[in-house]
Amino acid sequence: MNRLLSFAMMAGAVAIFSACSGSDEQQLAAQRTQDSLQAVIDAKDNEVNALFEMLNQIEDNLAAISAKYGNVQKLRQRGVEGNINVRGEINDQLANIESMLAANKAKISELNRKLAELGRQNTELQDFVARLEQRMTEQEQQIAGLTAELEQSKVVIRNLNQSVSELTDANAEKEQTIARQIAESNKAYFIVGTYAELKEAGIVSKSGGFIGIGRRQGTVADMPLDRFVQIDRSKVTTVAVNMRNAVVISSHPESSYELVSDENDEKVTAYLRILNPALFWQQTKYLIISTK
Repeated sequence: MNRLLSFAMMAGAVAIFSACSGSDEQQLAAQRTQDSLQAVIDAKDNEVNALFEMLNQIEDNLAAISAKYGNVQKLRQRGVEGNINVRGEINDQLANIESMLAANKAKISELNRKLAELGRQNTELQDFVARLEQRMTEQEQQIAGLTAELEQSKVVIRNLNQSVSELTDANAEKEQTIARQIAESNKAYFIVGTYAELKEAGIVSKSGGFIGIGRRQGTVADMPLDRFVQIDRSKVTTVAVNMRNAVVISSHPESSYELVSDENDEKVTAYLRILNPALFWQQTKYLIISTK
């Protein structure tokens, strides 16, 4: 009887131990399941938070793009698109805008991908993303229109610059032509020598005149210009003589010049001074000084 009682007590103890052990395992399994679910919830919450952070970044970029667009319009309204510094500033602003638009498009694409992965039908969130996409599209259209206008302005400016360049070249060529004509018209020639020297040079004739001018036959082309000194009559007012018994044998009004004697020898003519250039060169552009 005692044996049966002892056996019964042992069997009861084993049963109780087994029951307690099974209950602990169930609790552990339940805890593990709860932890896994919480981890999934936390992960989803993190993804949602990341989505909202991305939405905020996109919205901030859109606001910044609008501000930069306004800056570009202000620069254009200053009416100095042809200014190099302003053009550079506008180009920098547009480059920043294009970069920000590209970044926004990438973020929107990532946002849509994450929404699809979450598998949630959040109509409000989807509508908000759609509105962001619409704003981006409008901004892209604005920037495209602005860029087209600026390109057109550049074409106009280039055409104007080309016209100005052509006019400048034409004016420069005209000025050069005028300068050449003036220089040609101001060309004058002089020679100083004894009668024998001038006769040998073929300038003075036997009768005392000189070839090509005055009393002798011939043309200006017959004059041996290589024996003359070329001058600019608009600038030259004195001609060195340094010769005794000098006389001007070319045709110049006597009132238009004077022969100045050497300070140390009155018989020596130091130089000829032109008193009235217009009158002096009125009849001829050749000055010939010889001896009596």
